[in-house]
Amino acid sequence: MKTDHLIAALAADATRERPLWPGLLAPLAPALALSALFLALTLGYRADLGQAMTDPLSAMRMVLTLTLGGLALWLGLRLSRPGAALRAPALALVLVPLVAAGLWLWAASAIPADGFGMAIRGKTMVYCLTFIPLLSLPPVAVLFWTLRRAAPTAPALAGAAAGLAGSGFAAAVYALHCTEDSPLFYVTWYGAAIIAVTVAAGLLGQRLLRW
Repeated sequence: MKTDHLIAALAADATRERPLWPGLLAPLAPALALSALFLALTLGYRADLGQAMTDPLSAMRMVLTLTLGGLALWLGLRLSRPGAALRAPALALVLVPLVAAGLWLWAASAIPADGFGMAIRGKTMVYCLTFIPLLSLPPVAVLFWTLRRAAPTAPALAGAAAGLAGSGFAAAVYALHCTEDSPLFYVTWYGAAIIAVTVAAGLLGQRLLRW
């Protein structure tokens, strides 16, 4: 059978198969709980977490990272089915970095020049760049396991979507600890950690998700 015919047949079969959502959400929830438990046992949660969530700038970390994780998950599940439409999740996903960039620029314009460098560096940059990838391991592993049960025709892109989703959710978990409330810090370093995990997952997906 030619490759085009095989892909068409798989796309037709995908409409008759059960959706991946139920089978994914069951293991994804405990994977994120494991990440949260690991954070609690190592760094702990910030003491003023409830109050921080009432601060719009601090709460935006959760909004951005959870939205990013959810949209990347949507894209990843679309990529798991040959022939599925990607336009809607891809366009929605682009909005998150645009909003984050706008927030970063607004914060940059509002801070005095002599405090700009410190606001970006913060005090916990190394923790951020270390723990977000570590917290990403359980959710990314679950997403790879789910994608291997499907038929992604673009394994690198599917792996990257899994990495983006897992690290987005992991960044939201890390935000339960992080006391760096400036968008200059969290957009920069959360973003750097998420990009690193996404690239690594894309490279890994090229090898592990090929069929």
